[in-house]
Amino acid sequence: MFEDHHVEMLPARTTMQTITGTGGAGGAGGAGGPAAAVSLAVNVSTIVQTATAVSIGGGDALASNAAATGAVTAGDATAAGGAGGAGGAGGGGIG
Repeated sequence: MFEDHHVEMLPARTTMQTITGTGGAGGAGGAGGPAAAVSLAVNVSTIVQTATAVSIGGGDALASNAAATGAVTAGDATAAGGAGGAGGAGGGGIG
């Protein structure tokens, strides 16, 4: 060899190897959203005043009607929660 050239030697026990591996697992998906359902029933009745009140001599007069309304039933309430989030991507392998 010439004086201006250098050579690096590896120790006798050192070997050249290629390291390969697989990436890590993806992250867990997010939880689904909550669900809320409300069922509402309203009974609206139009009641006509049929009793009349007359005051003689300027005093108070009172008239009243009895009104009955029918039963009201609300239907079933249903709701579905939001979808869960997607899992994260796996890690890159060593290669």
